[in-house]
Amino acid sequence: MLSFRRIVRIAFSGVRYRLFRATITVAVIAIAMAFLMNILGESLIKKSVAEAARSRIEELHRTDTWIARLSVPRTPEEIIFDQAGRAPVAKTCLDFFSRLDYGRRRILSGSAESVQIFDLLQDAEKQESFFAALANMKAIRFPVGREEFVSFLASWPELKQQIRGVREKEQAAINRIEQARGERSILEALTRADGEFGQAIRDAGFELDDREAETLAAQARDIMDSQLIEDTINHTELRQAVAARKDLLPGDITVNIIWKMLRDADSSEWYLEQMAAAGLEVSGLDAGRVRHLAERRARARLLVKAELRTADTGGGLMGIGQRMTWLALVSMLVCVVGIANAMLMSVTERFREIATLKCLGALNTFIMTVFLIESSILGLAGGIAGTLIGLVICVVRMFFVFQSLLAHAFPWGSLGLGALISITAGILLAAVAAVYPSLRAARLAPMEAMRIE
Repeated sequence: MLSFRRIVRIAFSGVRYRLFRATITVAVIAIAMAFLMNILGESLIKKSVAEAARSRIEELHRTDTWIARLSVPRTPEEIIFDQAGRAPVAKTCLDFFSRLDYGRRRILSGSAESVQIFDLLQDAEKQESFFAALANMKAIRFPVGREEFVSFLASWPELKQQIRGVREKEQAAINRIEQARGERSILEALTRADGEFGQAIRDAGFELDDREAETLAAQARDIMDSQLIEDTINHTELRQAVAARKDLLPGDITVNIIWKMLRDADSSEWYLEQMAAAGLEVSGLDAGRVRHLAERRARARLLVKAELRTADTGGGLMGIGQRMTWLALVSMLVCVVGIANAMLMSVTERFREIATLKCLGALNTFIMTVFLIESSILGLAGGIAGTLIGLVICVVRMFFVFQSLLAHAFPWGSLGLGALISITAGILLAAVAAVYPSLRAARLAPMEAMRIE
């Protein structure tokens, strides 16, 4: 048995002398690993972009959230979910009922939905009917035990009263907000959230820090100014002016065309001049402000597009989806078969060489180790090549889909880990595929191999 270093040198020599066959094997591995890295990279990028898009969409909708909070009290369900630590059973059960399909929910609770189910189950007969129907549904599992749920139902009237008290306080606060804003709409009043209206919100009992107030006021002003610009599409003179500038018919002018045009500095200045000439209000607007609004709208549209494109993210192996998981497994199987075939051909071609080595004293372990190392070398080369190819393909594809959003949410660490997994998979697949050929080579009788022409 030679040293491991000598065995590696012999394995490299075997690869070098059979370079053409080795290249074909490497190509097979590279194709499989490129496919794996492509779908794995796409999944990781989509997951990262989805998280970033949802976070930024929540920020963009912060004004909408506050408008809702300052307009109507929260629903009992929203209060329960917001105070889940104080009512964990209620939240868990609401989650369970919301995930049930209509038919099963109808069997369990009739026409009652959400917290109405808790009201329905205050009746002892309804409770027994509920648990009997639940016992017949073998495919689903209720998230809490019977005793715990019955105990919760007994405390539900008290919890319901507390929720009613919270809603009454919120309604009183909303009434104070309505008095503070006067004749202004909530959106218009929120443009002063960093000033007197923000203080009125705090006085009414809502928590609003200075940073949140500044962000809220800025977003409200952006929305107001954006609505002002979008309303200009209904102005005949402006539509005709834009149509003449874009060489289109007035009827073909849309809001999207106007916003796209306003991303240009010269076009922004020109449009403001046209608005002023038409007698429209342009105070507080300048070319820079208009371009900012146009870029903001473009980012919002890109975020919505990203959210739609990443809706199917998750599930399957490493979040690549069920369908892609099966495709990846099939490609790995094809890769193993291809490598095994190439290694078997290598064994067949090298009968005399193997017999000579064994006549010189080579052990079965030595022969197996040589073939496994050769296969691992090919797996490493194919894994690296395929990973790089797959990574480039998926990054280019995702860049055209998500554009600038990808730069802000690029998963460097996750893609690096994915690349390492892909290369390791290439080596392991090659090693596994070489086990049978290497066993066959190791068990070869020297005299039989020497007779083969």
